[in-house]
Amino acid sequence: MLLIIGLANLAGGAWILRGARQEVRVPGVVTGLERSSDPDGKASFPVFRFTTREGEEVEMTSRQGESRPPRPGDRNARIETAGQDGSAMGRLVAGMGLFLVTVGVLTTLEII
Repeated sequence: MLLIIGLANLAGGAWILRGARQEVRVPGVVTGLERSSDPDGKASFPVFRFTTREGEEVEMTSRQGESRPPRPGDRNARIETAGQDGSAMGRLVAGMGLFLVTVGVLTTLEII
């Protein structure tokens, strides 16, 4: 039973990771920086302006603060979405699946 649940988790984790890896790139520019509201924080949050593939102009602030952020006017910056795109969840689900498969195999072989 653990083997089946583990295999299902592995498949689910792979499916989540596959979706998380789909990256969309569009040209844009850094328009400014928002300083951290934390008095001890030295992080800045880049503000990006770009046009979506559908033609909508968007300006958004990155959720990821950086100690060395890109400068306003920089066109070689990118918005990192690690943790926001499901990749962390995919790794967690796949890792749990691998653990359950291992325990299932060891149990079946009566090693544990």
